[in-house]
Parts: sequence; C-alpha cells; structure tokens
Amino acid sequence: MKINKAFFYLLLAVSPLMGGEDVSENKRLNLSGFSIEFGYSARSFDGLMLSVDSFSRNYNSTKLTGEIISVDPSAGSFEGVLDRSYDNGFVRKDGTGSIGEVTWFWGYDDISQVDQDVIVFTDTSGKDVDHQYSQITDLYSEEGLERGNGPMFSLSYQFKGSESLSYSAGLNISNVRFDNSWSLSNFSAVRNTEVTQYVIEDSYNLLGTVPPEPPYSGKFSEPGALIEAVPSERNESFKNSPTERFQFNNQIDNNFEFSMTSFSPALTLSYGLKNFFLDFGFGPTVNVIDWKSNYSENLKSSDQNGESNILENWSDQSSGDDVVLGAFLQVSAGLNINNNWSLKAFTRKDWAKDFENEVGASRINFDLGGMSAGMSATFSF
Repeated sequence: MKINKAFFYLLLAVSPLMGGEDVSENKRLNLSGFSIEFGYSARSFDGLMLSVDSFSRNYNSTKLTGEIISVDPSAGSFEGVLDRSYDNGFVRKDGTGSIGEVTWFWGYDDISQVDQDVIVFTDTSGKDVDHQYSQITDLYSEEGLERGNGPMFSLSYQFKGSESLSYSAGLNISNVRFDNSWSLSNFSAVRNTEVTQYVIEDSYNLLGTVPPEPPYSGKFSEPGALIEAVPSERNESFKNSPTERFQFNNQIDNNFEFSMTSFSPALTLSYGLKNFFLDFGFGPTVNVIDWKSNYSENLKSSDQNGESNILENWSDQSSGDDVVLGAFLQVSAGLNINNNWSLKAFTRKDWAKDFENEVGASRINFDLGGMSAGMSATFSF
C-alpha cells in the first residue's frame, strides 16, 4: 500500500516536467522524446552496526549457579532418645516411649553389624553442597559494509537543448535487497560443585540380647528384643567427593532480511560527443523499506563427561515497513547503438537517514545512504 501511494504521488510530481505545456490530443499520443531504461545495480550501504547483548547474562536460576544444599544427618544428635534412621537400619522409640532408654523398635540389615555385645549402624545421609560460580559476558558488536543488488527501471522525457547538450526529467525506480545471518556466542560460565558427605557410625549396647536373623525389623507396639535406645558411642568423619565441573555457553542466531524500493524523480543533464554521452542527474528520493528480523538464543550446559543439554532458550521476531526520504546524485557514461538503443554504465550516491531495528537482545543500525553501480539499456522513442 505504501509503495502504491508513493508511486502515485511521484507520478503527480513528475508529470508536469514530463508533459511540458498544454498540447493537443494528437500530440499527446506522440511518444517522441520519451525513453524507457532498464538495468541492474549493486548497492553498498554506508555502514552497518550490529550490537548483541544476551538473555543468558541476566538468567538467574539455580540450574546455572547451583543450589546450596545442607542436609542434616538422619541419625540425629548423639544424645537423647530419638527416632534415628541409618543406611543399614533404624533405632526408634517404641510404644512405651522407650522408658529406661531401651527400645524394641529397631532393625538392622546385615549380621556384620554385630560385634560381640554391640551393634553398629552407619548413616551417610548428611551432606553439604557448595558451588563456585563465575561468568564472562561481552556486548558483541560488528561494524561493516552491507551490500545488496536488484533491478532498476526509469521513464523519462528529453528536452532538446543545443547539439551537444540536452536535459531530461524522469522517474527512476530501483529495488535492492539482502539477507544476512550472524551466529555468535557472547556468554560463558563455569560452575564447580563440591559435595562434603558426613559419615556417622553409632554403636548401641545389645544388653545381652541375641539379635534375630537379619534382615530384622521390630514393631512399634509389639514387644521384642531390647537394645539401648541411645548410642553408647559415635564416630564422625567427612568424605569429600571429587569436584564436579559444569560449563555453560550460549549460541545466538540472528537473521535480517531487508528490501528497499526507491522512487527518484530526476533532472538529468546530458552531454553528447558523436556516439558517446555523459549524464549528470540529481533529485529527491522516496525509499520504501520492508524488513523482517529473527533472533534465537540457546543456553547450553555440559559436564565433565561430555553430556550436554539446553537449560533455556529465547526467541523473538520483528517485521515492518516504513517510508524514508533522501536525495541522490548520479553520473553515467554511455554509448548510442543506434537511433533507438543505447547502453550505459552508471554510479550513484544516495543520502538518507539511519535505519534501526531491535529484536531480542540485538540491535541493527545502518545508514540507508550509500553508493550504487550498474549497467542499463535505454530505448528511446
């Protein structure tokens, strides 16, 4: 819709220049002086700046930094009548409340736990988990030229001047497009996880009781073999597990599709010498732009065994169109093949304001102005 409006307004602006004074209906049908030009051009934009932050940098999760864990031993404290659980059994208060600090509510798994008049239980449930976390993140930026290409078309009317000089008014239409993609990583982190395990060995007096065959599990309310309800001895030790190392990094994929159609009312001065000619043209430009941009980011983790997975991912998309005003200056050199056909090569300088687009954690900024070069063929009526 914007292209149609721009084309309509430009035709209104150019038609008086091309039509000249009021003429009769018969002369309106005379195409003498009109020419049609078509060709292909390549354009280099003045500069493109890509700046990329990351969502990973602000990602706050224990999946990344680790969760600090402290687990109390299920064997409980050394003193008092308690319900104690172990890796290889349990000693708990019985239905009487373990009056006299004895209990029949106990159980064990293996005969090796019995040493004369003592039974030994082991608990390794207590542990502390600690993490050392560090990260490196950068604001990625890249600056360079962007190039595109596309067809061009021109309709003009030539006013005769002297034998070697003439001038014309017309409308140039050109299209340029490009599709660019970037893949990068600007976040990395390392987490070292340390686990300290508590090992507790509690010894209980059997009080002359011969333990039943293992595995044995006494009942809360049914009297049975009695042992002490409180440990007579406790040995504590610590076991440090090997440090686990986790690495994290992100992967960003950015895609940018851009198309620009330029409508340029032009005044052109031509100088001819035999079959050769030089053209100098200038005028305003209405640039109709259309774009689509995609952003995706994955945050990945890998452990020391090489196993990896994706912790989180983000994606975003933007698209739109706009009209941007500008100006141009064009220089051409050509050769007349015959009375109707000519060929020429041209270079063109455009001026226009910057274009800016944000998608995801990235920003693209570039100058719509730039240099063009191309070749074209012209048919003159």
